[in-house]
Amino acid sequence: MHASQAIAADYAVLAFLIFYTLAEWRWIWPRFVRAIRDGVMGARKNAYIYTFIELWVFTLCVLTVWVMQRRPWHELWLGGATALRFSLGCLLALIVIAFFVLQGQKVQKALARPKAVARLREKLASADSISPQTASDRHWFWLLSITAGICEEIIFRGFLMWLISVWTGVIFAAIISSVIFGLEHLYLGVAQVPRITLLGLGFVIVVLISGSLLPAMVIHAAMDLSSGEIGFRVTQASLATTAVPPLTS
Repeated sequence: MHASQAIAADYAVLAFLIFYTLAEWRWIWPRFVRAIRDGVMGARKNAYIYTFIELWVFTLCVLTVWVMQRRPWHELWLGGATALRFSLGCLLALIVIAFFVLQGQKVQKALARPKAVARLREKLASADSISPQTASDRHWFWLLSITAGICEEIIFRGFLMWLISVWTGVIFAAIISSVIFGLEHLYLGVAQVPRITLLGLGFVIVVLISGSLLPAMVIHAAMDLSSGEIGFRVTQASLATTAVPPLTS
C-alpha cells in the first residue's frame, strides 16, 4: 500500500469513528432505549448483540488496515513490551481486579438492607438502559464486557493514540484519544463523558507503564463486568424488596 493510500485508509477509519459516534448518540442508541423503556421483549439483549457486532467489525477494520500497511505490532502496543514493564502492568491489573471483587462483596452485603437497596437503585438509575436485568441479559453482558475490553483498547489506546501521536506526540495523543473515547460514549448521556474521559486516561497510563494493551484490556473488561454484576444484583434485590408478599390465612 502506497503512503498516500495508507494515510487515506487511516483517516477514513477515523472519519467513520466520528460519524458513527454521532449517529449512535442521536439515532441508533435512542431507539434501543425507547424499546427497553417500552418493555419490548429482548430489547436489552438486542442492544448488547448489536454493540458486540459493531465493536468487532470496527476492530477488524482497524487490524485489516494495520496488516495491509505492514506496520509493526509493537506500535499498536501488541508485543514488544519488556518483561519488567509487562509485569508491572499485570500487577496493576491484579490490584484493580481485587478492588472490584471487594467492591462487589461490599455491595452484596449492603443488599440485605432495603434502604441500601433503594439508595443503590437510585444511584444506578442512569445506567438502567444498559445494565442487565435478567439472567439472559447478564450472560450477554458478560460477552459484551469482554468484547469492549479487547476492542475498545485496540481502537482507542492502540490505533487512535498511534494515529494522533504521529502529529502531536504521545502526551497530547493520550489526552486527545481519551477525549474522543469519552465522546464516543455520548449515547450514555453527556454527564458521563468527563468520567469516561478520565477512565480513558487511566487506561492510557496502564498502557504506557506496561508497554502493552493486554493489562488495560483485562482492567477494562473487569470494570465492565463489575458494573454489570452490581447493576444486575441491585435490580434483582430491588425487585425482591418490592414484591407483594403472598396472602396468609
